[in-house]
Amino acid sequence: MGEHLGVNLTDLSAMEHLISNGPLTPSDLASRLEVSTAASTHIVDRLERAGHVSRERDAEDRRKVLVVPAEASVARVIQQLTPMLQSLDAVVAGLSEADRAVVERFLGQVIDAYVAALEHPSGT
Repeated sequence: MGEHLGVNLTDLSAMEHLISNGPLTPSDLASRLEVSTAASTHIVDRLERAGHVSRERDAEDRRKVLVVPAEASVARVIQQLTPMLQSLDAVVAGLSEADRAVVERFLGQVIDAYVAALEHPSGT
């Protein structure tokens, strides 16, 4: 996906957050990416130069600046993901109800394990 957009992995992660969560302030983006605000500024600068985002004033609080994903970039991501999502839908449609229940239970446990690991890294 990063190659398709012409961005590195960090910038792609930023785009994922912006597409999934909508416009974010640069500091919110920094927090989600777990980088400094200075690093976030560089990321946004690169994405802006590439035409993937713009900086816009918040309509409710004009002091705030929001990083907004470009509609064309969002459309490119959706276009890239659509075939994969359609394939996954076909796989799910081919499963019996019992198999779906097993997969759902398994994926729920995987998510729980990831969340636990993120909430308590290295047993802290």
